[in-house]
Amino acid sequence: MKHILLTGASGFLGSALAKYLAECEGKVSLLLRQKSRIDHLKGLESSFEICRFQKDLDIKEFVARIKPDVVVHTACAYGRNGETELEMLDANVRFGLNILQSLVDNKKSATFINTGTVLAPEVSTYALMKDQFAQIARAVATKSPDIKFINVRLQHMYGPGDDRSKFATHVLHVCKKNEPELKLTAGEQKRDFIYIDDVVSAYATLLKCEEKLETIDDIEIGSGTAPSVRNFVEKIHKLTGSNTKLLFGALPYRSNEAKHCQADISRLANLGWKPMYDLEAGLKKMIELEFLQ
Repeated sequence: MKHILLTGASGFLGSALAKYLAECEGKVSLLLRQKSRIDHLKGLESSFEICRFQKDLDIKEFVARIKPDVVVHTACAYGRNGETELEMLDANVRFGLNILQSLVDNKKSATFINTGTVLAPEVSTYALMKDQFAQIARAVATKSPDIKFINVRLQHMYGPGDDRSKFATHVLHVCKKNEPELKLTAGEQKRDFIYIDDVVSAYATLLKCEEKLETIDDIEIGSGTAPSVRNFVEKIHKLTGSNTKLLFGALPYRSNEAKHCQADISRLANLGWKPMYDLEAGLKKMIELEFLQ
């Protein structure tokens, strides 16, 4: 049985993965900051060995003791909550490197599955740091024969319980509350939206098939389709029966706005994975569950 170390369990993706892993055979440990809350995992705490770290040495000692076979790294900081660049660097670069270096120092054979981004480095500070971490981690793994590094290029996930600052959740709540208007860009940009349950099943496939992956590998996770943002918003508007006025074109595009994001899911398909939710089915489930919470 594999021992899995999961980071970011206080977040949207991390908590969803933790719930899935709690039902699987094997041992699961969570690595959390001292003040991180895991409200989404209430009642499941006994399913995990939890380490709340304060300093780098705590991470090193925990990794040395539990000797994980796989690290699933989802922890990150988007910069939406007023984090400084230094705090973002700590979350998006140093944290993962501390774990990776601890594996190397202990000469522990392990697979490190990193949650990366499809955004180009010039799009945002977050994207830049995620790209930097992936590059550094590849360099570390290249020099370390015991480490396999898998970089997941994750598309735009959505689902119930995500942070209200996220685009899909924000649009859903504005429409559901029938707020007078919603200011948007023209919405011509194409995005690959993937429902959270499909993201979790994709990670489950990677965990099951890790031995089939390259020593240093990049895997794309998405639905494989790319509707326009306008189409995505209009579908939410219709499914909620909203009276909110959609003001497309009221906001400018961000500088360096990505025009087309779409995953090539052929690698995952070859491993036996396929998404179960198309856009309408995913949004219907999100709407149903979001307002039961």
